[in-house]
Amino acid sequence: MKILICESDEILLTAIEFRLSKQGFNVVLSKMKDSIKSELAAVDPDLVIVDMDMKKPAGMEVVKEVKGWRGDHTSVLLLADPDDEEGILEAFNMGISDFISKPFKPAELLIRVRRILGAG
Repeated sequence: MKILICESDEILLTAIEFRLSKQGFNVVLSKMKDSIKSELAAVDPDLVIVDMDMKKPAGMEVVKEVKGWRGDHTSVLLLADPDDEEGILEAFNMGISDFISKPFKPAELLIRVRRILGAG
């Protein structure tokens, strides 16, 4: 299973990559370009983990591009501030699979990833 991670915080990015790679997932880190379309085509991920607080490209724009790219073929897990209820609702309306509140425990991330991907 391939997972593309779109996260601007280097420390969090490294922690997520380490945890998921250790569990046997094929993890690819986004290059954080203005558009994610070329990365989606190159990686063809099963899951995209997106930080809603990203600035360039904006997290919600990434969600929109992923869901517009291949619809339900690629799942999205949103990392979000739990107080941003409007943004989370908008993301669910766009078709995300789930969200996780920041900060989160690594075990919770792994549980949600496995549930989305049906991997144990």
